[in-house]
Amino acid sequence: MTVLLLSLVPFGKLASAMYGEKILDGSIAEWGTLDHVATAKNNGLAGANLRDLYIAWDDEYLYIAITTRNSASWDVAYGIGIDVDPGTGNGYTGTSDAWGRRISFGGGYAADYELYFWWSGGDGNITADNFIAWTGGGWDYKGVKDVGGDFVYTGDSSSGLQLMEIKIPWSALGGKRDKIAIVAWIAGGGDSSAVSALPWDSTMESLDAPYANWYGGDEWGDTDYFTELTEVAIAPKTIDGNLDDWENYEVVGVSSLDGPDGADVGKLYVSYDDQYLYLALTTNNTASWDVAYGIGIDVDPGTGNGYTGDLDSWGRKIGFSKEYAVDYELYFWWSGGGKSITSANFNRYKGDMGGNYWENWDYNFASFNYAYTGGDNGLQTLEIRIPWSALGGNTPKLAIMAWVAGGDGSSAVDTVPDDPAVDGNDWVDQDQLSNFAVIEIPIPKPELTVKLTSNVLDVEPRKPANLTIDVRNLGTVEAKNVTVALYDNDKLLTSWIVNLSAGGNASFWYVYEYPGMWGTHVFKAVVDPDNTIEEFNEDNNVDTVTLDVGRLPKLQNTFVMHNMFYGTRHFEKDYPRYNELDQQLRNMPLPEDAKERLDEIQNEVLDLVKLYNEGKDMITQPNYAFMGAMKIYRAYTGLKRIIGEMEEMLRKAQEGEYEHEKYMEELAKNLTKNIDGNLDDWSVEPVAVDDTGFGQDGANLKALYVDYDNQFLYIALTTENKASWRVAYGIALDYKDGGYTTGTDAWGRKVSFTDGVDAQLYFFWNGEFFGDKGTSNITSAQLVLWNGTAWKYEDLKWVGFYAYTGGAENGLQTLEIAIPWTAIGGEPEKLRIVAYVTGQGSGDSAVDVLPLQEAVKDNAPGDEWGDADTFSEFAVVTIE
Repeated sequence: MTVLLLSLVPFGKLASAMYGEKILDGSIAEWGTLDHVATAKNNGLAGANLRDLYIAWDDEYLYIAITTRNSASWDVAYGIGIDVDPGTGNGYTGTSDAWGRRISFGGGYAADYELYFWWSGGDGNITADNFIAWTGGGWDYKGVKDVGGDFVYTGDSSSGLQLMEIKIPWSALGGKRDKIAIVAWIAGGGDSSAVSALPWDSTMESLDAPYANWYGGDEWGDTDYFTELTEVAIAPKTIDGNLDDWENYEVVGVSSLDGPDGADVGKLYVSYDDQYLYLALTTNNTASWDVAYGIGIDVDPGTGNGYTGDLDSWGRKIGFSKEYAVDYELYFWWSGGGKSITSANFNRYKGDMGGNYWENWDYNFASFNYAYTGGDNGLQTLEIRIPWSALGGNTPKLAIMAWVAGGDGSSAVDTVPDDPAVDGNDWVDQDQLSNFAVIEIPIPKPELTVKLTSNVLDVEPRKPANLTIDVRNLGTVEAKNVTVALYDNDKLLTSWIVNLSAGGNASFWYVYEYPGMWGTHVFKAVVDPDNTIEEFNEDNNVDTVTLDVGRLPKLQNTFVMHNMFYGTRHFEKDYPRYNELDQQLRNMPLPEDAKERLDEIQNEVLDLVKLYNEGKDMITQPNYAFMGAMKIYRAYTGLKRIIGEMEEMLRKAQEGEYEHEKYMEELAKNLTKNIDGNLDDWSVEPVAVDDTGFGQDGANLKALYVDYDNQFLYIALTTENKASWRVAYGIALDYKDGGYTTGTDAWGRKVSFTDGVDAQLYFFWNGEFFGDKGTSNITSAQLVLWNGTAWKYEDLKWVGFYAYTGGAENGLQTLEIAIPWTAIGGEPEKLRIVAYVTGQGSGDSAVDVLPLQEAVKDNAPGDEWGDADTFSEFAVVTIE
């Protein structure tokens, strides 16, 4: 086999491979066709489904991007393994990786570095990241930014991670390498394994069925050995005819046509760096024939500029159609007998000159390099390097096709990519080729972003907004004459012109004064509003902030209008009602303090009338309208408050409450204990006490006391509560024959008695209940009497006295009660009493009782709230 290296000019210094700096902006618009190195299979997992892997680099950084098919947000780990010396086996190959996942490597690959990111499904963001180096015996953990790297991502709590861009400095990877191997994966929590991988690896499908039933299968928990990493060539291409430094992802076309023995092309490769376009061609030749190998390059596909005709630069019957028109052709003549390339041309199309075909082309107009292998079996490989300068400079898109033809006047018999115009048999037909490989190449561009902020969220008179507009150029080339515009509800306020160097930034300020009208204003800052500057990403050129303008004047105006109409109407309506109530109350028997209060109210109303009249005079005067509205507001709301108070006085007078209050005041003078919740004036021993500690944190009775004199029955209850729960405290009294025994008691609790009870005292403690904090006080207290067939309910405050201590920290602590003997039918000879605590609602039962008895012990504490309890043990007090 012959290996030849040829050049039309001497070799210069090779440039380092440089796909170009990537901008970490959450967009893959600047990633090129050949940056896309792998696609994963769709595993059907809504929150753990990788799609594409992109790799690029420059002299300083390795760039990685991954995209997903996620449609849900799960708690998952995103991992990336990097082998900087593939094939050596140096690095981690164990069974539990840097984050304790069941991830390993084989097939000659070993991870020298791992990157890990934790996606929090509930938060919808990355909450942890690591750059981890294998030390030979363990892992060295750092953050991605700690080693000079960075990352950005898009996603949320509904759809999970969508895109992540990462850059890692070569210095963190031990320096720039000739070749690296990379794999990315998704795993679950600790001790899990991978469920998706880029590139897709057969280890994802290593389990028996039903591994594809991901939720019920074992793919989350097996051990995965990655053996199919993507290898990425970092070093420049060596033009020697050997394609070992080309990677599979650089293949842009494969011929499926079984061409003639000596004219059978195989694969077309494309690569590039910042200085050169690299092409490579393989064949399936088994014979050495006299043939021409052609390559057509369209540097502006879609424009129609270039050659499309009948005879190309070597007079072959090859033209081009659809949106493709060739700007350059490369031609190589393979001598079948000489078993070598004997002629090579690099030709540029000048345009249709109207004469012979060769008049339309510049031949060998620029230098290029090539090398090949071949021999008895014809051409086998062909490598080509073309300076971008020879192609008119870097271009964002190329269309490329290769073919093999015969001598003058012949046509193509095989192409790569396959073309429908070529069938492999006809050497002399007219071929119009149209199935080009299209390569998108990221060209350095500006990348403009804008951020708009305000020091306030509302603008008022004498309170302007200071708006700040920050503009950045994230790109690698300067942006000149950049327009920055500021709008108020799409109305242009002002604009600026600025030049932004690569990586540069500028700030602008605008003071927005109150314009005299209120409303909600959307302020919008736009960089390059007319899109005159070509960027990678046009979706980050606008930022907005919403301000409430004139909220205070609007509120003041609303307040003035409210009181001008609503306030005056209500005062005019309520003033006659005041006079009516005043007359009614003065004609009724009232206690002295109530009569004195009526006189005070009369003076207050006179002041309100004066205030109201002043307000009416001022509210129609522009400079005094707000002050007038304030006076009317104070007048009509003050009058409404007074009317409410007087209506309550009227109710109490009509229902006899004043007389009852007087009665209770006189009755209280006969008490021999201070009913204040403090039991210091109690000298009797408890009639029931719990020394066992039975009870629950917010329902724990301690002691029950009973005392009496000739007019009152005194009862006291203490607890050992440690929490404030929403519960009811009940006290049942048996002092005569008969009484209530079974069913539900006076408050509907499932509490029964073996002996009939004649009266119950009930108290509702409004503590915490399933997150509702309550008020932690007694909100209802009743004395309830059994009349033989039903209960008769009385508010305790109208028939007796009670007081208590306790609060939000520890619930009820002490309860002190005094009941006149007359309220329960007179002083008995003997009193039987039992006290208990129940749940907060009807149908609940008791959970603690004094005297303590088995009825509250027959279930676990959590189940005791809803059973039915029957009390048979009472404390007995003899009344002497």
